[in-house]
Amino acid sequence: MTRTTTQLAATTLASLAIALPALARQEEGGVETPNVAVDAAKDDLRFVLAGGYAHFFSTDFDTGGGDVAVDRGFGSLNIASAPKDTYRWDVELAWEGSWYSFDGANTLAAAAGGTPWDAVQSIVVTPGASFKLDEHWRVNARFLLQFAGENDADVGDSATYGGILAASYTFSDKFTLGLGVLATSRIEDDVLVVPQLVIDWRPCKEFRLSNFAGPEAFPGGAGLEAIWVLSEEFEIALGGRYTYRRFRLSDEAPVSDGVGTDEGLPTWLRATMRAKCGARIDLVGGFQFAGEMQIDDSNGNELAKVDVEAAPFLGVFASWKF
Repeated sequence: MTRTTTQLAATTLASLAIALPALARQEEGGVETPNVAVDAAKDDLRFVLAGGYAHFFSTDFDTGGGDVAVDRGFGSLNIASAPKDTYRWDVELAWEGSWYSFDGANTLAAAAGGTPWDAVQSIVVTPGASFKLDEHWRVNARFLLQFAGENDADVGDSATYGGILAASYTFSDKFTLGLGVLATSRIEDDVLVVPQLVIDWRPCKEFRLSNFAGPEAFPGGAGLEAIWVLSEEFEIALGGRYTYRRFRLSDEAPVSDGVGTDEGLPTWLRATMRAKCGARIDLVGGFQFAGEMQIDDSNGNELAKVDVEAAPFLGVFASWKF
């Protein structure tokens, strides 16, 4: 019996909900008592639990008429080792749910013979490690395993895999620069290769240029933010990144086992508040430009492609480091 992306997403959310209590304690005779071995192990671990929601307001297609709006939910759990002298490892489990609302007989709907797609779930497992070669050089490696598909799509037909390899050079405690590459398979398409920039520059106490400072659960690859640091608790940022989503369509869709693609360039303003206990809240608002959606058949042959006009969006994210 095959599993669907809906079942996989439900399992992932349940895992996120029970993982932390299970790591923290055990039950003995119906009474919860501290587990000394687990507590000792936790001293060498760091946890980040994060989630968020974003609404992309309705926007028109450039051709064929019609419009689309999207609601997205996010959740992630990251478990990392305490920093060592020469290495650090981590593993992250992330979920994203996208609910599309198409309206009108647009080009995509005509090619699909109905609504192009509805709700899409994505699960990503990313173990990785960072190795310090000397006082300046550091190498980062990460494996990617993703399942992305419309509800009721077969999990096995929704899987892709790849990795990220990057090297960075620390010139000082205020400037790190590096390059990397992301390579991943795609559903019914050639391998995707994307160069990665690694930068963390702090020319003064009030300003930072980085691709490491965004909300914990906000996915989409390495972007770039210019950050105005108001204090240890508050900051404002202007950022952007390229996002690419390719997913398997349901076997019950008009284009059975087809493939959908949704890509764009969101740019945003971010306001962040941090608490000393490790909690963080981010408010994000902006526009997604250069939007494009495509639908392919089950063999990856293009059926229709449309440009999407700029779409305003608002989001809120929260995380807790402990």
